[in-house]
Amino acid sequence: MTDLTITAETREAATQEALRRLRLPLEALEIEWSEEEPDGLLAGARPFVLMNVRISLDYVAGVVAECVRNLLERMEIRAEVEVQCPDDFVLVGISCDRQENLIGHRGETLDALQHLVIRMTHMGGRDMPLILLDVGNYRKRRIERLRRVARDLANLCLENDREEAFDPMDAIDRKVVHTLLKSVTGVKTYSRGEEEHRHVIVAPDK
Repeated sequence: MTDLTITAETREAATQEALRRLRLPLEALEIEWSEEEPDGLLAGARPFVLMNVRISLDYVAGVVAECVRNLLERMEIRAEVEVQCPDDFVLVGISCDRQENLIGHRGETLDALQHLVIRMTHMGGRDMPLILLDVGNYRKRRIERLRRVARDLANLCLENDREEAFDPMDAIDRKVVHTLLKSVTGVKTYSRGEEEHRHVIVAPDK
């Protein structure tokens, strides 16, 4: 999630501005502070505080889990919902007796439900973490395969100092790859190609 930076004369003023912009409770925010001391200011300038704030991943996970539970209840599906936050994304696991109905043909029903949850839980007009719904480890197995390939391609990129390409994949898988590799030092990722040929490139970050 992208940080929001706010400058104000006091911490209280900065906090109130963050709450106004994001329209979220204080417990939803992760805050880091820095202060400009008088000795470091130009003559006549007032001391100020600098606030870097982002929406807590744990808070997002809780909101998403509650949304999924409510949707499943409306669909009259009895299920257990478990949420995890690996690699800075939210993974919601669903266990139920009608797994094939929730997954659908090639995961189409699961993708639609996931899209609905993302729309319903978008908050504060800010960038959100990647949110994934999983049923019977259908998505988790795919993530583990992508993780192995991403690690191998990142290592090749670093060893050979050249771009490496994934096979074409859908938008969800591309987002997973971007998220998995964003914290790897020395590489960057971007997408290339159109429609069914669109794929992820791992490139040296110089």
